[in-house]
Amino acid sequence: MLSLSISRRSPAALRYRPCFDAVLGARQTVPPLAIYIRRPFVSSRALVAAALVSADHTVLDVSKRCEHTTTIETSPGKQLTTKEQVDELMDSFAEACELITDAKESVGTTYFADDIEDAENQTQDVLKRWESLQADLEHQGAAEQLQRVRSMYELKIKQLKAEFETVREAGGAG
Repeated sequence: MLSLSISRRSPAALRYRPCFDAVLGARQTVPPLAIYIRRPFVSSRALVAAALVSADHTVLDVSKRCEHTTTIETSPGKQLTTKEQVDELMDSFAEACELITDAKESVGTTYFADDIEDAENQTQDVLKRWESLQADLEHQGAAEQLQRVRSMYELKIKQLKAEFETVREAGGAG
């Protein structure tokens, strides 16, 4: 009764009260027509927001799964700079880390064989790129740059190999 008398005095209270009633769980005393007009607006907005959130989540899962099947290929006639080679190496490295994580999560499931195969292929790609980068720098005679690259990335590459072997042994695929 009190809320009805307040809403008669203040038009603003009548306009905003249904939202507060829904949040607080209070009993609404406004005319039924106003309830039906306001409810679909609020619920449709919530449904649209929920649909957008779930649609984004689904797209992320699909793209995450599909991105592991690609490898970076360069044209045979084009010589890459050291920076471009390092960038491709690190992209491939990040992909391998994700695949190893996926394989680690799927140990003991039917998906493990596929996940460890993908991780092995990507890890081999990283190792080939690493060896190629070192060979190119040695061929160019850039000993200082080679030493700098080794000091920055060699530990990461060793850690990647060790992590891959650990996951392979944990899954019994060794």
